[in-house]
Amino acid sequence: MKRTVDLSKIMHEQLDLNSSPIKVKWCDYDHFTYPWHFHSEYEIVYILKSSGMRFVGNSIEFFSDGDLVLHGSYLPHMYRNEDGYYNHHPDWRVYSVIVQFSHDFFRHAIQNYPEFYSIRQLLKRSSTGIYFRNVKGVNESIRKLLVQLLSLKGLSKLLAFVEILSLMSQSSDIKLLNNNDDMSGAAYINSDLRITKVLSYLTKNGYKSMTLTDVSEYAGMNESAFCRYFKQKTGKTFTEFLIELRVNYACKLLLEGRLTISQICYECGFNNLSNFNRQFKKICNCAPTVYIHEFGYLPVRH
Repeated sequence: MKRTVDLSKIMHEQLDLNSSPIKVKWCDYDHFTYPWHFHSEYEIVYILKSSGMRFVGNSIEFFSDGDLVLHGSYLPHMYRNEDGYYNHHPDWRVYSVIVQFSHDFFRHAIQNYPEFYSIRQLLKRSSTGIYFRNVKGVNESIRKLLVQLLSLKGLSKLLAFVEILSLMSQSSDIKLLNNNDDMSGAAYINSDLRITKVLSYLTKNGYKSMTLTDVSEYAGMNESAFCRYFKQKTGKTFTEFLIELRVNYACKLLLEGRLTISQICYECGFNNLSNFNRQFKKICNCAPTVYIHEFGYLPVRH
């Protein structure tokens, strides 16, 4: 029996943060398993021990011990380990601290109080993904606090977390993983139920034949009003977002190696191969064949 996959569940991770605005998790894995996905919550990933490729938005980079990244709200991302991690070798482990926090965490204070201005700017910039380098130990205090966060509870945990955000906001030793201005809309900090509903609809149906009329009717708006609304909420036009969604899915399928490039083209909703190649190169800065050559060796857990 052929198994069907709900792409909305793969792409859009649902996090339960009802009991606390932040969730701190210690990870001890054979290897990272979560696929290409996004969620409304911000996420800090601190790698104590592990190596592989880090995919954040349009950024593809190697990561290793000490890697520290702040992922913005709704910013697609994925971590994939090197070959050795998939062979069950006892010396190849993933040790990491992951902190996930609500997109409306301290929203009023962050948006209105001058003491939180630098944190507000930090969260805005996180829409591109922020890598915190550690040249000469500049950001070492952030890394130490993240580990300490694992043993804290209640108010002590919240206060320590605010200090982490403050240190991150003051750090000058950072790298924005996506310098594309189009990524600035990915934060969706002021997201509402309608845009969340539309995004879920797109991630579930965006690989089928879809028109602006279909989506605007689903949102209960006329086309011109929907276009203005979508651009205001996401920083992208509907067409730009749909193409990026399809190309991101194509990247995942290319890594899996199950389908040919031509099959992936139509699987992702493109109407012809030349258009697929053109859009893929525009977003990923390389052709699909080059992408496979560079990253296709990475194993995928099915």
